Formats: sequence, C-alpha cells, structure tokens
Amino acid sequence: MERAEILEGLKQAVLAYDVEGGKGLTRQALDSGLSPLEAIDEGLSRGIRIIGDKFQTMEIFLPELMMAAKVFLEAMKILEPAILALGEGRPRRGVAVIGTVKGDVHSIGKDLYGTLLKVSGFEVHNLGVNVHPGKFIEKAIETGADIVGLSALMTTTMPGMREVVEFFQAKGIRERHTILVGGGPVTETFCKKIQADGYGETAQDGVELATEFVQRRRAITQ
Repeated sequence: MERAEILEGLKQAVLAYDVEGGKGLTRQALDSGLSPLEAIDEGLSRGIRIIGDKFQTMEIFLPELMMAAKVFLEAMKILEPAILALGEGRPRRGVAVIGTVKGDVHSIGKDLYGTLLKVSGFEVHNLGVNVHPGKFIEKAIETGADIVGLSALMTTTMPGMREVVEFFQAKGIRERHTILVGGGPVTETFCKKIQADGYGETAQDGVELATEFVQRRRAITQ
C-alpha cells in the first residue's frame, strides 16, 4: 500500500471502530518506513478529530467515542516504542506535569502529549484524568515542574483550566510554572482569556511550546 492509502486507512479504522484493522495498518505503516508521528498526525489523529467533532454535536455518543478511542490506544501501543526510540540519547530538558482537568475523563491527546514530551527529553508526571486543581499544584511543587500541561476535550470542562490557573495564582506560585493548555475545543483566545502561558493546537505544537518556554526561562535566570 502507498503512504496515502495507509494514512487514509488509519483514519477510516478509527471512524469505523476497527481495532484489528487499525493495528494491522499501524504495523504496516512502520514496516513501510512511515514515521510513527506521521502515522499519528496524518492518520489516527485525523480520525479522532472527526470523532470528537461528532461527539460535540451529539452525532455520536459516549460508547462510540470510547470505541474510537480504543482503536487509537491499541495503535499507540504499537507506535510508542518507535516514538520513544526517537528520543534516545537526548539530554534532559525539564520536568512536566500533565493531566486532564476536573470533570473530563478523556486521555488520548494528553497521553500522546506525554509521550512526545518524553521523546523531547522531558521527565513527565502524568496525573491521569479528572484531576482536581490542587493535585496539579501538589505535583508541580513536589517535582519542581517547569511545565504544567492541561487538557480538556469538552467545552463543559474547559472552565476547569481556569480553575487551575486561579489555584496557582492564589497559592502565590503562578510565576514559577509555565501553564500550557490544549484539547479539541480549546483555542488561543481561550488560553489568553484564562491567562495561561500558551496553547498548542496539536500535541507536537505543545511540545515545541514547552521546549521554547523552558529555554527562554533558563536564559533569563542564567
């Protein structure tokens, strides 16, 4: 199969909730020399974005969302070793604490972000889903996190991001940590509105932002 066919097949596997088909195409992508990140960005993620849009407009419901997520997650089990191998030998860049905000149980984008941060040399502490603002603060203080990454996949849980920022402000430690936000419904405008430091449209965008902020902060303190 050609590159374009494999990528389209990965997208369609997600849309069809086809776990085995997705796994087979994922192996084929790697065997054919496709980058694991390309398989994600140009294949699997395209399908997930469509599924997310349909969930937001209530064209599909939670069971279908979870079935699509399973296709993605099973494919990621195959891709992750290849992704992590890309980062072997890289120097340690910083510490990141990531999680999906309170009330939201979606993990795909957040987990992909964590994997890509590891590839880029970050020590990653993944708090999981439905994370209370206080947990972000507790872990950020414990680890001396450079980056705090917040994910939300529903418009109804986006206010949880604002809560986290406000908790850091109330604790008097807002300036010590860079807070980045991302997720399907999140926008640059929303990021600015809640006074987060940066917004990544994709997981890779978020990694580039994290790297940029860490480098900038260290240049200032040196």
